[in-house]
Amino acid sequence: MGNYNDFNVLKILTRITGTLTNQTPIRVGGLREIQQGAADVTPIKIKFGKKEVPYIPGSSIKGALRSLAEAILRARGEYVHDPWDFDAIEKEKKSGNYCLICGIFGSTAIASHVRIFDAYPIEEPSTFLKTGVGINRDFRGAQPGVLYTEEQVSPVNKWRFKMEIINIRVFPEPDDERGKLLRNLIEMLSAGMIQIGARKTVGYGTLKLEEGKYEVFEVVDGSIKKVHEGEIK
Repeated sequence: MGNYNDFNVLKILTRITGTLTNQTPIRVGGLREIQQGAADVTPIKIKFGKKEVPYIPGSSIKGALRSLAEAILRARGEYVHDPWDFDAIEKEKKSGNYCLICGIFGSTAIASHVRIFDAYPIEEPSTFLKTGVGINRDFRGAQPGVLYTEEQVSPVNKWRFKMEIINIRVFPEPDDERGKLLRNLIEMLSAGMIQIGARKTVGYGTLKLEEGKYEVFEVVDGSIKKVHEGEIK
């Protein structure tokens, strides 16, 4: 717990960049009506020039990191309130003493200290169509008449990654519990241990941060200056 509502000053800003590789097929969001020759379910897309291409929303990556952070704290035996537990959030606001999760990722009472930008493809991603069937849980078999087609992004596509951390020291060494937890999450992303999107239970959506680099900026003599930089291993 701590008083993390410190957005009136900029003490330190850390920028993390690199390349995300989806090691397994990935599909984040996206729905459309059945069309002739088209998939029933598609990835979320954005228009680049004359083409619409899949991308990975920063909010999806951030949500996956937050959920993982909550699971880590629970495994340590620490109390973690629900993101929509407004009574707990109001108590933190009144006391000015926020939990680690809210102190990193924010809540309805405090802004997030972490920004994760949308990850756009470096080259046009390749995709494939996968046909699926609905399952009848009572008879443990295929449900007649429930057939659909999904468009998935193929493995080993590359995406630009950018993340900023405000007023939490993570590199070169963390100086509080928030920094240690964020360092752990970033290392897990670098190890290919983060999943997002649909079909995670069959291994889809695995992301790995490659060529990760960090830059640390602080206010020195009245100006923001880079004070550290390095590679994320």
